[in-house]
Amino acid sequence: MAILIACLPVLLLELGLRGMDNPDPRAIDYDPYVGLNQLRPLFVLNEDSGRWEIPADRYNFFRPESFSAKKARGTRRVFVLGGSTVQGRPYATETAFSTWLRLSLESADREFSYEVINCGGAAYASYRVAKILEEVLLYEPDAIVLYTGHNEFLEDRTYAHVREAGTVTRWATAIGSKLHTVRWVQSFFSTPQERTELVANVDTKLDHPGGLDSYQRDSDWRRGVEEHFAATLEHIVQRTQKSGIPLIMCVPASDLVNTPPFKTQTRTDWTDGEESRFRSSWSIACDLDLAPSQRIDAFRECLRIDRAHAGANYALGRLLYDHGDSDQARPHLIAARDQDVCPLRAPSVIIRATRDIANRHSVPLIDTPSLLDDRNFRGDLIADQVPDPSRFVDHVHPSIAGHQIIAGALAQEFQKLGWVELTGESMLLYGNATREHLSELGHEYFVRGKQRLEGLRLWTMGRAGQLATEIAEDQPNVQGPQRKPATD
Repeated sequence: MAILIACLPVLLLELGLRGMDNPDPRAIDYDPYVGLNQLRPLFVLNEDSGRWEIPADRYNFFRPESFSAKKARGTRRVFVLGGSTVQGRPYATETAFSTWLRLSLESADREFSYEVINCGGAAYASYRVAKILEEVLLYEPDAIVLYTGHNEFLEDRTYAHVREAGTVTRWATAIGSKLHTVRWVQSFFSTPQERTELVANVDTKLDHPGGLDSYQRDSDWRRGVEEHFAATLEHIVQRTQKSGIPLIMCVPASDLVNTPPFKTQTRTDWTDGEESRFRSSWSIACDLDLAPSQRIDAFRECLRIDRAHAGANYALGRLLYDHGDSDQARPHLIAARDQDVCPLRAPSVIIRATRDIANRHSVPLIDTPSLLDDRNFRGDLIADQVPDPSRFVDHVHPSIAGHQIIAGALAQEFQKLGWVELTGESMLLYGNATREHLSELGHEYFVRGKQRLEGLRLWTMGRAGQLATEIAEDQPNVQGPQRKPATD
């Protein structure tokens, strides 16, 4: 009784602070890696129309989307969360897999009305997507589709405080963060947070002058990013399962063949002899007049000296791939992606985490890399465990046909949930619906998409905001394999 009486003032203070708190869904569950207090809800209620809408001031990162605040009977509502791939970049939501999924579900089921709401945010990483999940769980979803993993390395943040904190400390901090009393006391006495405080809108390193230069080989930072992704994905799965909402996850896929590393750095700890041998071998490897076998041997010598050299891995992998040896090319193409100093494609660690978490929690998983692999280097209908470059318009964004393939796989998962029955008749209706939908888009839609693609290419080169003519003028001479344009 004495203990209860002693705790009573704290209990009353906690209840009072909770009562004074704004119930608006602006807070996010505690994230030990970054501060997310400034993130705003994605949807705003339009009182006149009675619809939740993405406001115009968010269109730099999202596309217009809305749904009724009062869910109609006979409606199934699916939210699709993720980054620019979900949004359908470099085009838009009209040709994203969310639209093809809606058309497929509508063609297979006339009993229900389907809302497939695209919440894809350009450059949105998983920790920002998790905030949107917390919000959309309030809007009576019937299912969630998640495609994330490519944008984890875009924003600048540190992880030293997380690595220094033990498991018990992290657990206690997470519990304490949920208590209004603790947060109130911290506001008076706490020192500034060590966590990186993220601004409301995405602020990527490549959006700033010299952004590409800021990327350096940093294994500790990469491990922090990868751990953050796994923890966030675990949280997303647990939240949806606790809410009883079906979740379908997608493994992030990227182009390995037509996309060289965005930044390569050599070792900094090699001896003068090793550096001399590397440069000599690199010169031989890049000599297009030499026989492929000589160049392959030279690239392998480069990798014996610096095995994490992304450029050498890519050049060797591409040379082997072009000569029909997919089995030997594959590990080098993957290593080129994984060792990219500017990782704009989800590396193997993030892909494995996606698979492992989905498997551990029995979450349906779309294996996108395998889904987009049905041809070899000659174009024969033979899968070679390398996603077909023709299925991508750039380093990560699938072509429109690629989006349709992803939507088809998702429709099959919804069939397993008992939502629809995919039949020959429904596929015929779907084919008619897709043709009609494409005919309504108009020529300008595809022109704008190609313009965005060019802007995206400049951004990945660290030249955001520069004109193509300016890049041509200040682009240095580059030795070795040159960047090959992405396949449209």
